[in-house]
Amino acid sequence: MSDRTPVPPSADFLPNRSETLRESFQEKMRLKGGRRNRGDEARVQIRFLSMEHGPHPEVQHLNDRFLPGSEKLKTTLDVLGGEGSSDGIPAAAVPRLLEVFPGLTRHRCCGGNDLHSTLFHRRSRSGCALPPTNHGTDLCHLLEHLAMEMVAAVTGARRCSGLTCGYRTPPNRFDLFLECPDPRVGAVALSCAAQILHSLLTQGYAPAGSPRYAEAARYFLGRPRSVLNPGDVLADMQGDPDQLEDALKFLAVAGFLEEQRFTFDFSGAILFRYRLAAVLPAFPVDLPPDLGT
Repeated sequence: MSDRTPVPPSADFLPNRSETLRESFQEKMRLKGGRRNRGDEARVQIRFLSMEHGPHPEVQHLNDRFLPGSEKLKTTLDVLGGEGSSDGIPAAAVPRLLEVFPGLTRHRCCGGNDLHSTLFHRRSRSGCALPPTNHGTDLCHLLEHLAMEMVAAVTGARRCSGLTCGYRTPPNRFDLFLECPDPRVGAVALSCAAQILHSLLTQGYAPAGSPRYAEAARYFLGRPRSVLNPGDVLADMQGDPDQLEDALKFLAVAGFLEEQRFTFDFSGAILFRYRLAAVLPAFPVDLPPDLGT
């Protein structure tokens, strides 16, 4: 479907329904913003500075699970905050993370150590070169593993490997390498993982649309040339339309989808269509984004 092709109202949820869902969602996010603890929000922020896709042979030897010659997304990012915990990820966040990412229980790293010693208690783990002086290390390392889960969920891959490298200065800066054949998959996996992690740490629950982040990304990845309105997507994917609207909105903010606005008639009602973005998002990208505007 080209950008100029008219879209009949019946192809959407109905136009009024689609617009009502979006307005309701935006109002909900504004209300959440008013209730949110601003001190907590300021404590944790993730800023993606750049992304570069390629084999990156300079880090191949740092993780023996990298497939030879595999394509990797190198992301330079700043992790700001996290000083509220003196010993890794707050204990209360661990069961919440495992509810959203149950596959984390199978993860191993830093010489084969288990989940809790590698992801949640950095001071007690062995085989890791990063010093226990920067709390952002824990957040970035955990983000790496959450992103690997998202890559697997989006692509259906059985395995994915990653690597976190810390800078001496500034100490809150990292290079994160994520094994993935398509850079857009790695970028959206990191964005979704960062958004979910931030929400769990600061609010205690995952974003409303997060159960459908990977599903919606996989759907558009399989339709790279399609321009679709939310009703088209809902007809195929079924499920909760509010969650789907939230997921599409976030994937557009994250740069994985291009959001197109148009009017069908003279009523002036703004409708939305989405397509897979052709390139990586513009940088820098700050997470969490402001979804209420």
